[in-house]
Amino acid sequence: MSFVSRLLLSRTAIVVYLFAVSATLGSLTSGCDSTSGESVSVAQADVAQAKEGVQSKPKATPDGWRPSKRSQKGLDGQDPNSNVTNAVHHTTRPDAANNAENEPGKIKLPPDGILPGPLLKDWPKPQVALMVSGEQVGYIEPCGCTEMQHGGLARRANLVKQMKDRGWEVTAFDLGNVVKRSRQQSKIKYQVSMAMLKDMDYSIMALGPKDLSLGAEFLLSQHNPDAKDGSLPFLAANVTLFGVAELGTPLATRVVKVGDTTIGVTSIVSPKLGLKSLPESVKKDIQILDPHAVLPKALDQLKASKPDLLVLLSHAVPEESKQLAEKYSDFDLIITAGGPEDPPGTPVRTKKPMIVSTGQKGKHVGVVGFYPDSKEQPLRFELVTIDQIRFAETKVMVEHMRAYQDRLHKERVVAAELPIKYPSGAKFVGASACADCHTTAHEIWEKTAHAHAFESLKYARHGQKDHGISRVYDAECLSCHVTGWEPQKVLRYDSGFINAEFAASDHDKKMSELLKGQQCENCHGPGSRHIALIEDDRIEEARKEVRMTLEEAKTMCYKCHDLDNSPNFEFDKYWEKVKHYGLD
Repeated sequence: MSFVSRLLLSRTAIVVYLFAVSATLGSLTSGCDSTSGESVSVAQADVAQAKEGVQSKPKATPDGWRPSKRSQKGLDGQDPNSNVTNAVHHTTRPDAANNAENEPGKIKLPPDGILPGPLLKDWPKPQVALMVSGEQVGYIEPCGCTEMQHGGLARRANLVKQMKDRGWEVTAFDLGNVVKRSRQQSKIKYQVSMAMLKDMDYSIMALGPKDLSLGAEFLLSQHNPDAKDGSLPFLAANVTLFGVAELGTPLATRVVKVGDTTIGVTSIVSPKLGLKSLPESVKKDIQILDPHAVLPKALDQLKASKPDLLVLLSHAVPEESKQLAEKYSDFDLIITAGGPEDPPGTPVRTKKPMIVSTGQKGKHVGVVGFYPDSKEQPLRFELVTIDQIRFAETKVMVEHMRAYQDRLHKERVVAAELPIKYPSGAKFVGASACADCHTTAHEIWEKTAHAHAFESLKYARHGQKDHGISRVYDAECLSCHVTGWEPQKVLRYDSGFINAEFAASDHDKKMSELLKGQQCENCHGPGSRHIALIEDDRIEEARKEVRMTLEEAKTMCYKCHDLDNSPNFEFDKYWEKVKHYGLD
C-alpha cells in the first residue's frame, strides 16, 4: 500500500506554482499552437470589473520594530556600498499588516516566528520607484500545500498599489525567464503572466533563456512592437529571431518616461547561459550574439535620449554582470540573473553601477528609489519579500488566475502531452484492487489526507481566501494529487489518471475515478504485474515487484514533498501519520 500516500498529499494542494512553486511545478514544456498570436483569453469582463474593485486599505503600522540579524554581504561577498540603502527589515512583533484577511491581533506567525517589518521604512518620496523582478520560472503563485509561503503575482500587484497609494510614480521591469519549460501549459502560463504584468504597469520584459526556449515563432506571435494596445515589449539587444533583426522583436533598447524621469533600458542574454539551454528544435531560429558586440551601440542610442537613468537587464551569472558593469560604467543600475533563490538583498559594489539580484520563483522583488537631488544617495534599494502578511491578493490578479485555470480546462492541457511508459511496463490498477489482500493497510490509507488529495484541488489553498478556483485540470497540480504521474517531470504514465472528459476509452474513463488521490501505486509502483504474479502463485516475485524499504520511501516522498511545495516536510514526523501494515 501507499505508505507515502499521505505524505504526498501535504505538498499536493497546488503544484501550480508552482511552483513549483511551488517546486514541482512552475511551468511545463512544449506543444501549443505557436502560430496563434492570440492574447491570453482572460475572462475580460471579469478582469475589467475587478480592476474597479477596491483593495484593502493599509492599516497603521505599530511602533517598536526591531531589525533581525541578516547577512550584510553583497552578491560578491563584499560589504554593501555605503551610499546604497538595503532595508530588509524584520520584526519579532505582530504587524497590523495591509492584508485585509488578517485581523489585528490574529495574525499568524511565519514558521521562523519573525514577521516582516514595515515596507520601505523611512523612505522619502522618490522621483520614481522602479520595481524589478525576474526568474519567475513559472511560479505565478506559491503552492498552496503549505501556509505562509512567499511569492505570487496577486500579492505583488498589491505592492504596486501600496506604492501608488503613497503618491509615488511607479514603473516595473522584468529580467525574464518567466516560465520553466516549453510545453503547451508553459505557453498559456506565459501569456497569462504577460497579461498580469501589464496590469501591474510593467513597461519592460527582457527575454531569458527559458523564454527563448518557447521558440521564435511563438515569441514573435506574442509581441508586436508597433501595437497601440499597450503590449509589453520584449527586450534583448543581442538576440535575433530567424536571423532578422529588422523584425523588431526583441527590441535592442527602450526609453521609458515615468513622470519627470526618463529611463533608458537595454538587455542582454549571456551566450554561456542561453546557447547551452536552448533545445535543438528552436536553436536554429534564435541567434545570441556576444554582448560586447551590441552594448556600445545600444548605449549610444540610449544616451541620445538624455536619460536620467541608464539600466541594464543582464541575464547572466553575477560575475559576468559585474564584468559588464566595469566595462560599461555609464549604466546606473544593473539587474542580474543567476544569483541565489533567496538573495541577501545587498547590491554589489562597483565603480558606478549598482548591481542587484532579486532571486527566483517570484518570492522577492526589488524596489529602487531614484533621488536625483541627493549626491550621497541617488539610488536606494530594498529587497521586498512578497509575504501574505503585508500584501493582500489583488482581485484583478485572482481573475487572471481563474481565466488561466479555465484555459487549461478548455485546451485540454492534461491530455496535451504524450504519456510516458512506466519503467517496469506494469499498468496502474487503483487502490481498490489492493484492498482485497491488503484490507488493513487500505483502511489506514482511507483515513489519511492522501486519499482526498484530488478533492483538495477544488478548494482554497491553505491559509488563503477561497476564490472558488478549482485546479483539477492543472497538470502541475494533478501530478501530486492523483495516481500514475511522474511528479518532478509533470508527465502522465500511459495508464495513469486522466480527467474523465479527456479519456479516450470507457476503460480510461472508469480508471479516472479509481485513480483519484495519492494512492498505493505512486510509491509501490503500478500493480498489474503484482496481481498477475499473485494469481500465478509466484508469491515471492510478486512481493519483490512492490516491496519498498523505508529509505526508498524517503526518496519517493521528496518527489512531491520538495522544498517548494512542502518546505517543512520531515519524513519521520510525516511517516507516523501514514504508516500502514497488514496483509489480510
